[in-house]
Amino acid sequence: MHLVTLVASERRNGNCDLLGRYAERYASTSDVKSELIYLKDFEIKQCQGCMRCVLNNEKCKIEDDIYTFIDVIQNGDALLLLAPTYVLTVPGTLKMVMDRFLCIYEKVKDKPLRPGISIGVCSPIDWNQFQLPLMNLFLLSLGYRVINSYFVYGAGQGEVLLENGVETIENSIKNLVEYRPKPYASQIAKYCPIDFCTLFERVEGDKFRCPVCLAPAVLKGDGFYFEAKDLNHHRWTKENIHDHFVNWILKTKPRYKTMLKEIFKKKRELCL
Repeated sequence: MHLVTLVASERRNGNCDLLGRYAERYASTSDVKSELIYLKDFEIKQCQGCMRCVLNNEKCKIEDDIYTFIDVIQNGDALLLLAPTYVLTVPGTLKMVMDRFLCIYEKVKDKPLRPGISIGVCSPIDWNQFQLPLMNLFLLSLGYRVINSYFVYGAGQGEVLLENGVETIENSIKNLVEYRPKPYASQIAKYCPIDFCTLFERVEGDKFRCPVCLAPAVLKGDGFYFEAKDLNHHRWTKENIHDHFVNWILKTKPRYKTMLKEIFKKKRELCL
């Protein structure tokens, strides 16, 4: 197995850096080929929303390292993602990679489904609700199956080593090495089995859905009941993403053209 560990933190010798270095060392003692990657080593710029990459099938015009970055992390058989928590959620650089999803889709769409695990580093003060869902959104968008997701607590540099950081890294690598693909089963859980999100949208009554993967769920006691057929047909499956591109994104251009006359008229009315 070739394990890629991605550290999405800018802080040298910070908690994510230390856990990433330990992951690389522990993996090497487990007969696993290990590669440690730092997101800060790549220049990733903000998407400009021009849509040329998907509508015209063009390479992104932004001159940065997005394609190089995707090639590097796609080399592995599994991905371990480490990121700090900034104001309830992920660092902006990680979000900027996700914002470039349209231009990197061609590079990831034909890759086999591989396992991924996310570890969010945060302080134990209940300021981390969006962290894991967005880390797992990153994994899902790149074609990984999220097989586990953890918080490791620690504010100051190195605190995670005194808590459960080392054990979490070791268990994560073991889980990735031992992973064997199988369909999702029907289950009751307090979080979404696809992306480990604990935030749910109420549809009506006792019916909810996960906002990350759109898996529907029914409130059962202190948990949610998920049907296997829904879990195995979530938003981020290859089939559903392909359908999204073909039946929505690629059709937005001709749809927009039919609205141009009306749009120009409205812009003139508003002096825009």
